[in-house]
Amino acid sequence: MEKKFEFDSAGIEALKVSAASADIQVELVEQGNIVAFVSVSTNDYVPEADRSGSKLHIRFQRSVNISIPFIKNLFDVQAKVENIRLQVPRNILELDLNNASGDIRLADFELRMLKVNNVSGDTMIESCSASEFNLNTVSGDLSFIASNYRRGKFNSVSGDLTIKGLPPMERETSISSVSGDVYVSYSGEPKVDAAISSVSGDINSDIKLIKVEKKHYRTSEGQPQEYLKMSSVSGDLVISTAYGGKPAKEVKQKADGEPVAAKKTERVSSIDENLQDRETSKIVRLYEEGKLTRDYAFEMLSILGYSSVEIEDMLRVDEEARRARKPEESGYEESEDGKIIEAVEEIDDKIEWHEPPRVPPSPEPPEPPEPPESLEKKEGDEK
Repeated sequence: MEKKFEFDSAGIEALKVSAASADIQVELVEQGNIVAFVSVSTNDYVPEADRSGSKLHIRFQRSVNISIPFIKNLFDVQAKVENIRLQVPRNILELDLNNASGDIRLADFELRMLKVNNVSGDTMIESCSASEFNLNTVSGDLSFIASNYRRGKFNSVSGDLTIKGLPPMERETSISSVSGDVYVSYSGEPKVDAAISSVSGDINSDIKLIKVEKKHYRTSEGQPQEYLKMSSVSGDLVISTAYGGKPAKEVKQKADGEPVAAKKTERVSSIDENLQDRETSKIVRLYEEGKLTRDYAFEMLSILGYSSVEIEDMLRVDEEARRARKPEESGYEESEDGKIIEAVEEIDDKIEWHEPPRVPPSPEPPEPPEPPESLEKKEGDEK
């Protein structure tokens, strides 16, 4: 059955929505209150709403209209929320959507901030604009179509990220994926300052990029407008200008804080920090712990764009550190002259020691026969 719930939106600027496994569809209305149409399995279901100043948090987890907490908990399992259709008026400037396994869809919003956390459900955002956008997903896919932002962060573990129709403009984009593929298309030729890296995935771009150093790239002409960071472990990274669909909305809302241009120089300079990069640090740490061979670590760091001299320096430093810690980690103490004098840890009683098989001794060679007596000696004896 479908139930309708209405929440007063007067004075509300920020709306947070939480659900467990329901599909969420968010629709824009010009004015009025926040209205939720909820498909639920029981008639006594009601969502929970908390207001604090200009912020409203609606929880659509399973619930029933019983005021006694203990009794209410007994009945919670009977209510199953399957679908939520949420009507949100234009005066809401910040949206924070959180879901576990259901899909999320929204369109046509002009916001100051849009945040989406979706664990395993897919997310579709179309014709939206926000000064700040933040997406986090584990296995769900994202489609970000004809939408726009000034500062955007996209994080995924195994879900694919598809961002289509970005107009070239001044912005910050940070995209991180473990095994999911990333596709970014622009509606024109962007001017970017980019840090792009993938450990084992492919990197493709129809934008002419000039390699500055390591993973640092720039477009060939004009002053860069956009700072773009793309990284993956095994996912493919694609940058394209082939988009020819519906144009994206202009970003009208302004966010508090420092403008994008003021932070650009600082962030571009951070590309030169070798071991500050997450992928680099992980590879070096695994090598230091003995979980990667030197050849494999060398190959992975080469893929990330480091020169042979830089890799040798990184691995040599960690080899020296590993050797310095080796006596301590192996369970032995050293005397002042550097010789091992005592084992600190005792051998586990469960370890079974086996004597090596004994090899039978080699037979002794036979004694050589005595030489025959000379004839002269024999003649003398006869005499």
